[in-house]
Amino acid sequence: MINGMTAASLAIDLGTSGPKVALVSSEGEILGCEFEPNTFDLLPRGGAEQRPEDWWQAIVTAAGRLLAGIPIPREKIFAVCCTSQWSGTVAVDRLGQPLMNAVIWMDARGAPYIQAMCAGRINIQGYDLAKLLQWLR
Repeated sequence: MINGMTAASLAIDLGTSGPKVALVSSEGEILGCEFEPNTFDLLPRGGAEQRPEDWWQAIVTAAGRLLAGIPIPREKIFAVCCTSQWSGTVAVDRLGQPLMNAVIWMDARGAPYIQAMCAGRINIQGYDLAKLLQWLR
């Protein structure tokens, strides 16, 4: 037991710059945290991608470093909580293996298509008024 702690959860936040990994006691005390940087590729015409394999390796590295430095029996970890960056796409095969780099939230290659889809004769903040009213209903 650490400071009277009986159990802990492993929290993983996969952000664009890399995962932040923390161990939190069942009493809410942050026992430790680690960060492992990730890179991303900025491509022509607004592309932004990351390699899912790099995400996994960074999570394993940060979690391993964190758990190596905290004397807690692994069976006392009762939960793993994960969050990640929003609006990304990872195309996978039947076995769940990535087919290509992930297209992440920063990618703007689809912007011209979205603008064309949303635009109209009367625009409010780039949205056709009739389409906007329909979407709001």
